[in-house]
Amino acid sequence: MATIRDVARLAGVSPSTASRALRGNPVISAKTRQRVETAMRQLNYVPNFSAQNLANNENNTIAVILPVDHHEIFTNPFFLQALQGINAKSTERNFMVAIATGISQQQLLANVEFMLARGRINRFILLYSQLHDPVVTLLQQNQVGYVVIGKPMATAGPLPPYIDTDNLAAGRDATQFLLAHGHRQIAFLYTDLTKIVQQERLAGFKQVMAQQQLPSLSLREDFIDYTQSHQHVTAFLQQHPQITAFVTSDDLLGLRLQQIVSKKMSIISFNNSFTSQVAHPSLTSIDVFPVQLGEGAAELALQLDQPTAKLQPIIVPHQIVVRHSVRDLTAQTEEKNKN
Repeated sequence: MATIRDVARLAGVSPSTASRALRGNPVISAKTRQRVETAMRQLNYVPNFSAQNLANNENNTIAVILPVDHHEIFTNPFFLQALQGINAKSTERNFMVAIATGISQQQLLANVEFMLARGRINRFILLYSQLHDPVVTLLQQNQVGYVVIGKPMATAGPLPPYIDTDNLAAGRDATQFLLAHGHRQIAFLYTDLTKIVQQERLAGFKQVMAQQQLPSLSLREDFIDYTQSHQHVTAFLQQHPQITAFVTSDDLLGLRLQQIVSKKMSIISFNNSFTSQVAHPSLTSIDVFPVQLGEGAAELALQLDQPTAKLQPIIVPHQIVVRHSVRDLTAQTEEKNKN
């Protein structure tokens, strides 16, 4: 069975250089890395990362931390797509991906502590960003590098590396899209404003509605208890019968709302997941490109061992994908004005 020394000999480099090349160390030139990878394929060499970790006292694993909302994790396609991007980019650099999750905050913290103590993992990606997050406090106390998908919670020190969509602008764009289609009585539906992404989308909605001197109605509903949520949404619409459209904080929430309201109600959502495509009518949605967010997060995480690197935030552009869930009221408005 081939060893790293055999690979190094065939590539004409030292074993330490071969090892660094396989790990994607930026000090190794692309030409040298290519020679090492070619030698590895010729010898059918499979790296024993566990042995290397023990020998070098380092770890080739990126830990991805999922939010505590376990009911959302397994139903919201955003997380799966982001993980797909993280895994693809990590595999390219011979890194493995570990997942930290929990059905409670205490369980999640315990899992992260285990990774820190036993796994010697020093690269983390938070797949979410929320206010007053004890997981962030734990990572900072242990002085380990982490990357955030989303805008990080403001702290006294410098912000960690992050990749995000401009969710404030996305919230504005969603609202302006509805206004352009003749809607004036619009509401925003969300689940949890401790999630910074939802805060920013709501803020963008409110900015546009204020500019148009229109009321900015909003409703919090998590749909954990569907019957209760159905009653709340129905009562809200009875209280505000003038509403013709909703902006929902993501596609899954838009789909749940769609099951309650009349098909005449217009809905625009976020993430452009497969749920938006299979909805009836299919949801107009803002694509935030979660796979690209995952790939970018992994790229940042792989650079965390460079103390002199200044890892700038990455903002991924968003795009409105127009489908059939938004009715155009402009023709009706024009007809009324004529009369």
